[in-house]
Amino acid sequence: MTQGDDASERTLNNESRVSTDTVGLYTALGVDRDATPDELKRAYRRLALQYHPDRNLGRSHSSSDFVRIQLAYDVLSDARRRRIYNRYGEIGVQMAGRMGGDLLDPLVSSVLSTLALASACIAVLLIVFFALLARRVDGSVEWPFVVVFAPLWAADLVVGGVLVWARIKGTLFESSEPSDSDDEDEDDEAGVDGCATDATPLLSGQSAPRQRRASRRRRLRNARKCAEAQVAKVATAAPAMYLLLVVAFQVALVLRLDNHVTWPALLVATPWLVLEAIHFVQLTLQLTAGALYIREQAAHGERTFKRILVLAGNTFWWLAIRVSLVFLVTAKFDERIVWSWPFVFAPTYLPCVWWAIALCLLPQQLRSMNGDSEMRQNAAMIVRTCIFAFSVVASIVYSFVALLAWRLSQPWAVRLALVFIPVFVVLVLACCCCSCFSLCMACGIDATVEIMAERERQAAPSSTNVVPPARRIDRSYASLESTN
Repeated sequence: MTQGDDASERTLNNESRVSTDTVGLYTALGVDRDATPDELKRAYRRLALQYHPDRNLGRSHSSSDFVRIQLAYDVLSDARRRRIYNRYGEIGVQMAGRMGGDLLDPLVSSVLSTLALASACIAVLLIVFFALLARRVDGSVEWPFVVVFAPLWAADLVVGGVLVWARIKGTLFESSEPSDSDDEDEDDEAGVDGCATDATPLLSGQSAPRQRRASRRRRLRNARKCAEAQVAKVATAAPAMYLLLVVAFQVALVLRLDNHVTWPALLVATPWLVLEAIHFVQLTLQLTAGALYIREQAAHGERTFKRILVLAGNTFWWLAIRVSLVFLVTAKFDERIVWSWPFVFAPTYLPCVWWAIALCLLPQQLRSMNGDSEMRQNAAMIVRTCIFAFSVVASIVYSFVALLAWRLSQPWAVRLALVFIPVFVVLVLACCCCSCFSLCMACGIDATVEIMAERERQAAPSSTNVVPPARRIDRSYASLESTN
């Protein structure tokens, strides 16, 4: 037995306990913390063969040694569990298997913490921007709009930095790997094609409808995968294009407000309309993939037109509201329509009506579900929560819409700073929530793991067997025994 094997044996014979130690499993396999997957595999095979219980029948610790080796390899061979172990030890690996355990992954927690911190910074910059805009429009300052928009462009830089960082990290734009079920489906499809070529005339005549249905499902599945691949490609490039178009819209708006150009409002809004066109292409590809999936999963002879129509409505309704609002607002500024501003903002009322109808139908849908009294109580709680959330959101959004329509209809009736009060409330809450979340991701998880590890150590039985005082052999009893 080599010296490394002796060290591994001494380590494995130690009592295993849950702790925040981040080197024990590496020592159990006899490798360094920066060991490659191939080195882990070789060490595991060597030690597993050495400590297998079937080859160590006379050793009492062979089973525990083998279990320890197996645990070490199971944890360290998985990239996610290895990152958690390197940060928090075995207690972190155990906690990762519970609800919310993904937050223990250092990669996930760092991404969420960075996004939350960036969101808080963006919220602060937006607060400054709306404050400067209100002072400029209300006449408190005479700064050019290019200065007023400076915080907004700083927010654009933060968003661009986050996109570049996310691109480098490869966490937000990773393409999904094909699942095992897809591979199995492809194997089944190959089998179907093989049967179609080898079938006898009698069997082929009997199984022709089934083969046609299988061939149709195969074509639909291939078309759906192609559409999903196109959706993934567009989704990869869309954030950067959206950001560039938003910046172009801001530049055009500043040029128009500072009277450097005399473009009509529709021309100023052209970058935004191009953005919506790109989003329309993305939604169309998603609708195509969804419709193909519905047709693929539909039973033979089942009509899918109604389901596809509902899917199309759910996909495009919010886009239609935004585009119609842009056209109405630009037409009002260009004096191509004479509607009052409350009517111009009419598309914004449709979501309120839609969600109000959905909330009215929700209790009836929940009552139709079979369940015990506890389930009905949970359903009632869900209804009350949805109604409360809808009331809060609707009151904030539509108070801002009403104040803005009033300000545009009567420019000197109300100050723009008062119109932006709902916006300030939302941004302050968002800033506080994102800051607290980022702080919790940065510091709270470490403290939680330490507390859980301390509780585990306190709950674990002591490894030292203490003899009760009544059964101890003191010095006087030992001398008496020696005299006799």
